[in-house]
Amino acid sequence: MQFQPLAGRQTVPRSRQPLMPGLAKLLKRHTRSVSGLMLVAVLAATIFAGKLWLSDPYRFPLNVVEVKGDFKYLGKQQLQAAVAPYATGGFFTVDVAAIRTAAEALPWVNKASVKRVWPGTLRLQIQEQQPVAHWGEQGFLNKAGEPFVPLQANVTIELPSLAGPDGHELKVLENFRRVSETLAPLGVRVTRMALDNRRAWHLQLDDAVLLELGRTDGRQRLQRFVRAWPVVFAGRLDALQRVDLRYSNGFSVDWNQTVLDDADVKQG
Repeated sequence: MQFQPLAGRQTVPRSRQPLMPGLAKLLKRHTRSVSGLMLVAVLAATIFAGKLWLSDPYRFPLNVVEVKGDFKYLGKQQLQAAVAPYATGGFFTVDVAAIRTAAEALPWVNKASVKRVWPGTLRLQIQEQQPVAHWGEQGFLNKAGEPFVPLQANVTIELPSLAGPDGHELKVLENFRRVSETLAPLGVRVTRMALDNRRAWHLQLDDAVLLELGRTDGRQRLQRFVRAWPVVFAGRLDALQRVDLRYSNGFSVDWNQTVLDDADVKQG
């Protein structure tokens, strides 16, 4: 028995089927890739052109440079001279980081902020250093215990004088604050404090009286001086020269004998 194929229907061998569907998919995918690349290129060119347009200093110039802050020691001319080389370009291209760095490099500047203000203003907000003590020969300490040395020589400011090895600035300042608080009830003031290379503490009071605290037990030794104050030192500060507290259970005192003799004569 023979079977005849149905009329109007042909069977094509699998190996001879056309490749058009696969080629169409490939072309479609390639076309999408090319379109995506063209879109990226157009966007990049647009951004580049926009940056060029915005960076034109003649189109968006800087018209005003404002300097704000309370200045007691810092000269505005000195500040302007420091930042002028960097205050160039247009509103969008001026290097605000370089201006801030140049301002903060000045010894009397503690912190600086730089801000653009539309349409053509550059605003510098300056926080000036607030010295709380002399440090060494010509330097100062701010309230955070950070040292700085002004460019001007012989800056005269009435402050306590502190000294110590490099890297111990904050330690000396904190100890000065504790000692000052301890001695405040006696009505005396610490004018000098030094930490020497052997890590021994030396104090000077406002009447040029020297206190030697040594390297250890500084707080206990200072309390010993405070307890002895009403009996030994009160009313005789003008004759007192030096108190050595570096003893385990006491202290030694150096008096100005001439002043003591004069006081005895007056009382007699």
